[in-house]
Amino acid sequence: MEKSMFKPISDLFRSDEFLPSSAVFPDIDKDRLVKDLDLKKEATSRGAANQPETSAETLDHMELKAVSRVEDLRRRGLENYETNRRVYAERLNKAVSARMLVETEANDSKAKFAEEVTKWKSMMVTPRERVQETYRWRNRFREINKLERPAKEAGSLIALFGLAFVMVILESVGNAYLFAQKNTLGLLGGLMAAFLVSLGNVALSTIFGMASRYINCRGFVNFFKKLVGLGFFLAWLGFVLVYNLGVAHFRDAVERNGEWREAGTTAIQTIQSSPFSLYTMESYVLFLLGLFISIISFLKGYNHSDPYPGYSKVAADVVGAREEYVNYLEDSIETLAEHRDDAVNGLRAANDEVHRNINDSVDALYGQKALQSNLNPFLEQCNIAANYILAVYRDANKAARTDDPPAYFNTSYTFEPFKVPDEEIERRQEAEEQAKEVGELVNTSIQEIFEVFHEAVKAHYEIDELEGTHIDRAARFGTNGKPEAINKKETD
Repeated sequence: MEKSMFKPISDLFRSDEFLPSSAVFPDIDKDRLVKDLDLKKEATSRGAANQPETSAETLDHMELKAVSRVEDLRRRGLENYETNRRVYAERLNKAVSARMLVETEANDSKAKFAEEVTKWKSMMVTPRERVQETYRWRNRFREINKLERPAKEAGSLIALFGLAFVMVILESVGNAYLFAQKNTLGLLGGLMAAFLVSLGNVALSTIFGMASRYINCRGFVNFFKKLVGLGFFLAWLGFVLVYNLGVAHFRDAVERNGEWREAGTTAIQTIQSSPFSLYTMESYVLFLLGLFISIISFLKGYNHSDPYPGYSKVAADVVGAREEYVNYLEDSIETLAEHRDDAVNGLRAANDEVHRNINDSVDALYGQKALQSNLNPFLEQCNIAANYILAVYRDANKAARTDDPPAYFNTSYTFEPFKVPDEEIERRQEAEEQAKEVGELVNTSIQEIFEVFHEAVKAHYEIDELEGTHIDRAARFGTNGKPEAINKKETD
């Protein structure tokens, strides 16, 4: 936006392709002119011939040549003077055009900013609706399932898998020694067997714990889910006993038979005939350790999220919708502020450019005064330079003459007078008035843009307003900041 305003205004004032110069009036080097014209030599030569004649009344050709050189410099200075004066006067007339350009651009800036505000409001529709919908669904979920407490936040899957891995490692290390006996690979073989046993124990117990949460479902519509949860819980109880007793009987079979391949068949037979009768104390330790790890894994799966299935997800959706709304709101306000600053900076840059160029244009008067103050000395200098050169010529001529010099040798030379134009006071006043109007226009436009921005920010909804839980503080509290009930009590 700043480029679109700054460049056209600059082009407007620079369309004349004129660059002001401080060297308006050229310097006149009298001695250099005398030398270039070789006046002394010419004067001596002509004086010896008694030229010009005593009766001559006009300048001879050498005198005219010398005067013409000074006159060339004088004409150049006056042309520079007229050029400066004309260009500055034309720039004064462009003050109105500059004001109109700024006015157009200011209206365009306000329109573009209003367009950005409309886009911002449109962008906030979806996150605003999501906050309302997730909040209504959470309340409906609570109502259907008769829940009044807040939901427990679900743990991360990384934490769940991490703890499960720790349980596997702990049980594997504990069982490695017990499985290492009679194993052809020794401790390494025992560790491998213990790891596989622990992995199955921990993984399945965790899954049973997560699925058993459905036993907490309420209401007739959730009766089937409740049965499913109860079924998973009973299945876990059976799994805990059968799996860990089977592992213990397998270890017993390995201890007695010494063959790992035959130990599986033996373990199945013994667990059917006498499930709680084990051969060694190590097998009882193995059973109890597996039972402990299984219970810990089950509880971890059960408490990974809220005990009521789906409640953590519903509550997390509300929190996520709120965070998304806040993020959208922050991004939108930040973007809107950037557009506001662009518009304001563009207007201020245009104002500065207009004032600077109008001041340059107003300097047409200051420039004319400066030109006039230097004009008279320059014109006087031209007369002095011409008479100086003529005096050098005439003195050398008289020294070489035998006759009397012409009478006009005693007369000084003067160029025709130059009429100085009147100052453009009205143009200056008009330009300054236009510059003032530009400043007022820019300030008003900037103020309007800030007002639109603040109104847009204030127009956004607070989260509690979207959820219908907003309570006006003025309605709840009295003038002293205390609740109305307390104020009333103190008054009584």
